[in-house]
Amino acid sequence: MNGGPEPAGYWAEVRAEGPVYGTGETVQYVLGTAQSISPVLVLRWLRGEALRIADRLDPDPRRSAWVQPTMRAATVPMPDCPAELRVWATDPDEQRAAREHIKGGHPLFVDVPDADCTYTLSVWPVRLPADGSDQVSPEPIPRRIGAMPHRLYALAADPWA
Repeated sequence: MNGGPEPAGYWAEVRAEGPVYGTGETVQYVLGTAQSISPVLVLRWLRGEALRIADRLDPDPRRSAWVQPTMRAATVPMPDCPAELRVWATDPDEQRAAREHIKGGHPLFVDVPDADCTYTLSVWPVRLPADGSDQVSPEPIPRRIGAMPHRLYALAADPWA
């Protein structure tokens, strides 16, 4: 830990960066974003996004319904983008280290290059202002939503105002 308080939340983002054909320019595309108060939940979302990208680039032959047993030929293992994303998403030691890293208040960046672009998975800790000017009331604000039989409570600023 860096001695400071634990972050109030986390912002996660998945980006792809690559060249635009014929222009010589490189652009970034945001493929998805998420926000959570839990490092476990934000890393779970990031793992899901890593597996989603890997499956779109190169479906996992062990889980694909389209690959027949005779098509599963042994190949020389070479690191590629989908394989690296799958390894990062399924390795418990990597996930534990990532969780401790972001809980310590540090941003996390996982860059995985592919043939024509680079995928970046990132998490930033979000802190509340220290002056207390924008702090919300600790009391829940009851709000009746539709015809639901129970009340839902919001611990944030009034979203319906």
